[in-house]
Amino acid sequence: MKFYTLGGCDEAGRNMMAFEIGEEIIICDMGLQLSNLVLYNDAVDSMSLDEMIEKNIVADPKQIMDKKDKVKAIVVSHAHLDHVGAVQYMASLFNCPIYGTPFTIEVLKVLMKSARSVKEPLRNKFIKVNVNSSFTLPSGIEVEFVNVTHSIPQAAMIAMHTPEGVILYANDFKFDNRPALGQRTNYDRLKELNEEGIKLLVVDSVRSNLKRKTLSEIVVKEMLRDVFIETDIVNTQAVLITTFASHITRLKSIMELTAELNRKLVFLGRSISKYCKAARNAGIIDFKEKGVVIAESPSEVNKWLDMVNKNKKEYIVVCTGHQGEPNAVLSRIAEGRTPFELKEDDKVIFSSEVIPTQVNIEARQILDAKLETFRCKIFKDIHVSGHASREDHRDLLNMIKPQNICPVHGHVRLKEGMIELAEEFGYKRGENLWVLPDHEVKEF
Repeated sequence: MKFYTLGGCDEAGRNMMAFEIGEEIIICDMGLQLSNLVLYNDAVDSMSLDEMIEKNIVADPKQIMDKKDKVKAIVVSHAHLDHVGAVQYMASLFNCPIYGTPFTIEVLKVLMKSARSVKEPLRNKFIKVNVNSSFTLPSGIEVEFVNVTHSIPQAAMIAMHTPEGVILYANDFKFDNRPALGQRTNYDRLKELNEEGIKLLVVDSVRSNLKRKTLSEIVVKEMLRDVFIETDIVNTQAVLITTFASHITRLKSIMELTAELNRKLVFLGRSISKYCKAARNAGIIDFKEKGVVIAESPSEVNKWLDMVNKNKKEYIVVCTGHQGEPNAVLSRIAEGRTPFELKEDDKVIFSSEVIPTQVNIEARQILDAKLETFRCKIFKDIHVSGHASREDHRDLLNMIKPQNICPVHGHVRLKEGMIELAEEFGYKRGENLWVLPDHEVKEF
């Protein structure tokens, strides 16, 4: 068995890894490097694939291109863009189906409506696989989607059942025992996989330095409730919330809290609209049916911002821009490029965290400085992560006891916690603990 670290191994983004098992190759994820995507913005659709690789927007598949006929499946673990966003640009390189959970496939279909995708439609077939279900490759290798909690619906750990044991691709996850939407992680199945034998664990480690357990999403709803109660007490004017567009559970919580304030909820921004469409098509939730306004185009966004500006106490606004993206709705508001005017009594809530790349950190610093000039009330970090912290990793290792561990999804400094924990469990670097860079091939 060979493990190819095509992307996402020593960075937070561009996730794409491949596993060669006998005469077949399985690709897990095809993601974007979002900070680089923002840098080039709308120019991406006119770039060639080679240009996107050169600019580090997508992973470089060259390590497996001379074996591309062996690729039998592209398996997407969940619908975040750093895991699924490059499918529309790269999947056609391989003559095989794309497998994902129903929500993940619906997100892919929405993404495929971009101008570039219309010109260059994928030949690959989309195949939906429910969580806690599996499919079988021609060789008889079973590929299983084990349900896991994350900050997006229908995320899965990918278990590949090989003659030498299970390869478990656990990128990304957290252990939320009280999820506000969907099922909790399938702990029983993980324990059963331990009995079968885990040959290799490829594990999300981006928050492994945090010596704690990642809190439940239920906690964020109560944090938001406190802010909303204050809004009600002091009769705050405008309330703007920015969060991850893909965080359907968070959007649902905001919707329920908005109803308690008897205000009207407005979602503003292209990415929020796309994920809401996918959630509706997957049968998870239909926000429009619940009375939420969803505005996608700049003209629609400005129309609703004008209406909100005239009657601020009647609305709650959720908009894009929590990473400080230059053309997101919140950045346009902060720069006076919309009809909405921020005032001293208005409230801006960041129900998010900064993705740890230099581009995002700097962009948020710029946005924060602009917002502070309005002297509005700013609430930051009303959020819990979708990524496992140290104690979640400890629980995972106790459950599955893998023979080999490869920490991924972050540069070495971010992976130090997982490395330290693995060494505490008795794993040794270079023997059964593998700290691999991108573009590496590791044979087992």
